[in-house]
Amino acid sequence: MMANAQEVSGIKLKTSAYSLKKAKKQDKVYINSFNVFFEIYKEISDKKAGYKGTRGKVVGDAKVSLGVGLKGVDIAAVQQKTDLLYQETIEKIKASGYQLVSVDEAKNIESFEGFETYQGPLLLEKEELPGVIQCVPSGYSFLAKVPKKTEVGKSVAKLTDKFNFTKLNEKPTISKELGDVMVIDVNMYVMFTEAPKPGFNLGSLDKVAKVKINTNYRLVDRYTVVNSGSQKKSLLGVSVAGNKIATDVLTQFSVVYGKNKIGGSALASYNGGLKKSLEINGVLKKEKIKAYQAQQTIAPTLNNPAYQKIGGITLATIENRFSKNASWVEVDGAKHSDGLYNACHLFLEQNLKEVFD
Repeated sequence: MMANAQEVSGIKLKTSAYSLKKAKKQDKVYINSFNVFFEIYKEISDKKAGYKGTRGKVVGDAKVSLGVGLKGVDIAAVQQKTDLLYQETIEKIKASGYQLVSVDEAKNIESFEGFETYQGPLLLEKEELPGVIQCVPSGYSFLAKVPKKTEVGKSVAKLTDKFNFTKLNEKPTISKELGDVMVIDVNMYVMFTEAPKPGFNLGSLDKVAKVKINTNYRLVDRYTVVNSGSQKKSLLGVSVAGNKIATDVLTQFSVVYGKNKIGGSALASYNGGLKKSLEINGVLKKEKIKAYQAQQTIAPTLNNPAYQKIGGITLATIENRFSKNASWVEVDGAKHSDGLYNACHLFLEQNLKEVFD
């Protein structure tokens, strides 16, 4: 049942299926992943490089950074909603006549050799997804390779790109090794920022580093998360390396069944995504948040203190400018978590019908 407040826009699935009826003839399901990702902070930056122009003109560097975060998010409420989404999913699967394959059984197959068992509730943050929290539901266990896990508070871990989950091309093998069961992966991304359309223009301020962030709370179809590259502490209190990374994320409900003897592809498959993002209303208003930093330009005019002659050589002193801006958007914690639940619930409900009805 959907929460009373925070309506979502009409959903349109984008699906593809191959021999799904064949997969539904067996009676076991292994849930390989089940995650709700939600964004609570976004930081972007821009830089204009300085240069030396004609007739002694000099232009300095300009760099601007803009951060936008959500204030008032109830993390515990999001965890509860994630738990509810997972429970509804497994109840639907069981009610359709299927048994769930446990992690204890799955960990014994060759594909999961060297993997460790982890159990929710967990809040995780990956280096390649800065500002985005991964919520793992209570009662759900999964297998992954983690060379090192650092606890930060209660039920919180730092995950790096070395946190190895199973890859898409490995799913048919997992299905086969488990006795040709359906392997399901569910990953949903709820974001509050979006990339602006081209055309952000500051008129005559052509020598300007400029950034813009648009706010729009939604369950995304597809989105690119960019690590700004600056050295900082993560949202969960862990120092994050400064490598600039662009990571594409996709809200998806996928099913893989069996493995072909020739080629190794799946005997049957299903992929369910969104044709367009599912907007969540009543949580935050759409805004355009901008920041800019102009470059300094100097020219060798009479008595300009920026220019000095030393030993017959003219030296110019130019300022390299940097500005950092932060903006916080206040949200109601209950409305935020209700909206997240409503969007994810609708997405899961539609995909579960496609697969199991």
